[in-house]
Amino acid sequence: MMKTLLLQLGLIFTEILSPFPVHAFSASSPRILVVGSTGFLGGQIVRTLDELQIDYKTASKSGKDQDYQIDLESDDAVDQMAKICKGCDAVISCVGSIGDPNDERINASNGQAAIGAKKAGVKRFVFIGNEPRIRDFSKGFLKAYVAGKEQAEAIIRQQFPNSYCIVQPNFIYGGEDFSLNPPRIPSKLGQAAEDILGLYPFQAASNALPGVFGLALGAPVSRERVAAAAVNAALGLVDMAELASRDDIIMAASKRFKRKAGNKSVNQVKQAVYDLGDCQGDKECLTQAFDYLEQIEALARRKPAHDPLLNGRWDFNFDIEADMGTGVVKDILEGRSPIKPLFNLEDLYLTISDNQSKVTITVSTKVLGLPTEIILRTNIIPEESDPTGTLFQEHFEGIELMGMKLPIPDSWQQSRLLEFTYLDETMLIARGNGGEPHFLERKTQKQAQESKEQLQTQES
Repeated sequence: MMKTLLLQLGLIFTEILSPFPVHAFSASSPRILVVGSTGFLGGQIVRTLDELQIDYKTASKSGKDQDYQIDLESDDAVDQMAKICKGCDAVISCVGSIGDPNDERINASNGQAAIGAKKAGVKRFVFIGNEPRIRDFSKGFLKAYVAGKEQAEAIIRQQFPNSYCIVQPNFIYGGEDFSLNPPRIPSKLGQAAEDILGLYPFQAASNALPGVFGLALGAPVSRERVAAAAVNAALGLVDMAELASRDDIIMAASKRFKRKAGNKSVNQVKQAVYDLGDCQGDKECLTQAFDYLEQIEALARRKPAHDPLLNGRWDFNFDIEADMGTGVVKDILEGRSPIKPLFNLEDLYLTISDNQSKVTITVSTKVLGLPTEIILRTNIIPEESDPTGTLFQEHFEGIELMGMKLPIPDSWQQSRLLEFTYLDETMLIARGNGGEPHFLERKTQKQAQESKEQLQTQES
């Protein structure tokens, strides 16, 4: 919710906070078969499973350095698949081809994999498809590719009517190299494109424009997120049959296992977070910080959706930098930004009021030396279907500049889920757009005034 709204005003915040439920799962890890495990996405799925310490097996057409060799285009593909699937709870199939003379046959062969998996008693089947708009656009010049995908998906739905998931990304980025076939861009460039094209104005334009123009403005998604979404679907943490948009994939990728509470108290772990200090983008520091925040989440005793303690002022904490946006805003706040002479960000905080129903984000700035206040307004309603009491439906209402409401396109005024995973008197944890936890701090009016006076003193 918070970050995208700021970016609409040019503060370069990256993304709206999305729903990231933390789900429980059995202690005994399921076994997952990854078919097509040597490819661009299959390899990332294997790495994700390794990180999560989930038991898995791998299979590919070549069989090189894999557990099994399987040719899904062969006449006995179903029997091959049934044999290697024995003992597996789920299958993730990444087999695919684009620009090959046998595109239709290769892509359709995923249907054979589904039949074999069903025959072996597999519970869930996950397949990597395409966003519907990509599919419709491709029908004009990649007919065999599209036909193969559609044949496979029809069989998957028939074999696993209540336990399939088709992940449908648009453009996937990742790695270090460019690729034209299939189209791929490296991680750094892809992340920048996602940060920019993920903003409301570009999303609205992408949805409104026809054909290639709309597709060109669609925000890409990282292979790490696509892999995480596929794995979570295989684990049964995703209850959607088709992840038909980037937002769906981000939401699915961000779901987490419910971890057990440790032996330390909340205050001890919170102190560890504060002692860690500014991570400055260091990966090891960020990993440790996120681990601490997840430990705090596991110690949660309140349900924010029904707790009046959620009401009040919460200040953003930027010591833990999870993305480009938070780092930029942190630099602006601390006076390291080259645009400070033009735009000096003095304060940034969240206010929740009216029994948790209304949210405002207040941005206090000086534009060319003149005090300026920007207010972003939303309303939030507890998600009644959520037993954890952490989910809200959030609806963006508008932006006010110096008390005047700015005209906002209807396409921006949309609803989505928001999650606050932890709440106490001084700390509020929310899940960010990649699943990483971010925290906000409650300050007393006296502390807030002291902070403002300190900033004024630094300026003078």
